[in-house]
Amino acid sequence: MGPSFRRRWVILAAWSAWGLLTTAQVVVYSRLAGSMPVPLLIALRLQMPLAFLWALATPSIIWLGRRFPPFEGPRWPRGVAVNLLACMIAVYVEVFVLIVNQRWVQGTPPNAAPLLLAGLRSWVWWLYADGLLYWAVLVIDYQVEHYRELRQKEVRASQIEARLAEVRLQALKTQLHPHFLFNALHTVGQLIRSGRDGTAVQVVGGLGELLRRVLDAATTQEVPLKQELEFIESYLEIEKIRFRDRLTVVLDADSDTLDARVPHLILQPLVENAIRYGLGSRHSPGRVSIVARRVDHDLHLTVRDDGPGLARGAVAAQEDHGVGLANTSARLRELYGGAASLEVANAPEGGVVARVVVPFQLAPAEWAGEPDEAG
Repeated sequence: MGPSFRRRWVILAAWSAWGLLTTAQVVVYSRLAGSMPVPLLIALRLQMPLAFLWALATPSIIWLGRRFPPFEGPRWPRGVAVNLLACMIAVYVEVFVLIVNQRWVQGTPPNAAPLLLAGLRSWVWWLYADGLLYWAVLVIDYQVEHYRELRQKEVRASQIEARLAEVRLQALKTQLHPHFLFNALHTVGQLIRSGRDGTAVQVVGGLGELLRRVLDAATTQEVPLKQELEFIESYLEIEKIRFRDRLTVVLDADSDTLDARVPHLILQPLVENAIRYGLGSRHSPGRVSIVARRVDHDLHLTVRDDGPGLARGAVAAQEDHGVGLANTSARLRELYGGAASLEVANAPEGGVVARVVVPFQLAPAEWAGEPDEAG
């Protein structure tokens, strides 16, 4: 059932209701007036044809009102004049049909005036009252169209905003790719310069697998946490080769968090910074822990190192750590607005702790169960 068909039924139903209402009015008035009561069937035969006549005329009234709008636009005076003329014609047609129908149903009274003259007299009497029906149709259609156009503008605006947000998110995520690749290639270069060619080849193989995962999920913004942790484990395998036995990683994720939705590549910049600033500047062994917990309606992801900490306080973290954290913070704002946060600060027991908080939402079953796929 198309919109045009539904609209016709709405018009017919509305005017039928009007016809039944006026029928009841005629019956009740004739009884209260003390004159000869009008039977219900006669009242229906008198009033319902007028209702159907208005129902037939309504599409033409709507068309004329849209063709010559009387309520807005630079040429509204012409619209008022055209619709006033159409209103007078419509009312005359109505009262003419009314008189013809009355004479057919109830018979022609003695000394009845000719049809055209009788129609003119009734037209003068009913022009104001029934003319309001014509303008009521115009007003209702104007309000309905105005509301529909407003809704369409709101929908288009929301679609544009969603598309812009998608483009911004994709740009932010794409910005991570060369940043990640540069750091990985830097690791390969360090291994080659230190004479560890075989290890460098091993790292290149692991890097190829990581890049495959990144490219497979190029357009994916969210993945299950377990898929993100698998990616981080692959990334850490490369870092462990680089730092040998100096790097210890502790991964602690509650089982009820593994199917939670998280931004893709959300942990990699945090882990990279923890290794770079917690372990890269010293020769002693270091420890990086990754923890995932559900706290009420939020998911808390924490990356902690045991390095020297921040020299200038928590605010310096995002300034010193470059693209990674600034990009992560921007992505969280785009995806979750004020419902997500990123905090980087010195831990009380030493080192730096980075904490990401996002709304806890389970991943769809069709891709939560396939951690090796991009989504």
